[in-house]
Amino acid sequence: RMRRLSAVLLVLIFPALASAQGFGSTKWEFSVNALYQDSESVSGGGGSGVDFDSDWGLGVTLKYKFTPKFAFGGDIEFLSPRYTATLVDDLNQTQTFRHTANQFNGRLKATYEFSENNFSPYVEAGIGWTQFDSNVADGPPIVGCWWHPWFGYICDGFYNTITETNFSYGGALGVRYRLRGGSMIKIAYNTYQLDSSTAEVDPTLSAWRLEWGWGF
Repeated sequence: RMRRLSAVLLVLIFPALASAQGFGSTKWEFSVNALYQDSESVSGGGGSGVDFDSDWGLGVTLKYKFTPKFAFGGDIEFLSPRYTATLVDDLNQTQTFRHTANQFNGRLKATYEFSENNFSPYVEAGIGWTQFDSNVADGPPIVGCWWHPWFGYICDGFYNTITETNFSYGGALGVRYRLRGGSMIKIAYNTYQLDSSTAEVDPTLSAWRLEWGWGF
């Protein structure tokens, strides 16, 4: 699946790169993003599952414009959604708890704008990965002691948490409006599917994204 998606991105990218030869007005674009991610439910084996609440997040995007209409770059996003987890043991007994996860999205994206005017719709296609940190310990804490130059001899405990990283792929539909002074505003709805090895059905993360950026 990953090879097919990579091939699709290459098909989109290389024709634009070829047409960009001799194009003299290339530039970078940087933007800061606010996003609102929809809730999502994930079903696991034996009746277990996780229900993620909707959540607000922040991100940044950096792109290079090969032509006035085509750009390629990447973005990173950070969220902290609340979730409800249902656990099922070997005796088919269930336990439910609520907690807050840390979510990180990292993606490479190709963007095509349909117009060079101040107002233009655009589409995106991207691949990347999504990491969830459950903030739940996966074992007993590890205690270490050391000499500190200011506080003297101190001891503290550390513990590893349960995390999962999934390959993701998807895209977005949006509109862009250029403001005076070279800045711009973008509004988009993006959907990315996670390639999960544990869920019965691969979960889909959908979010509205508002960007404010500028070119340089």
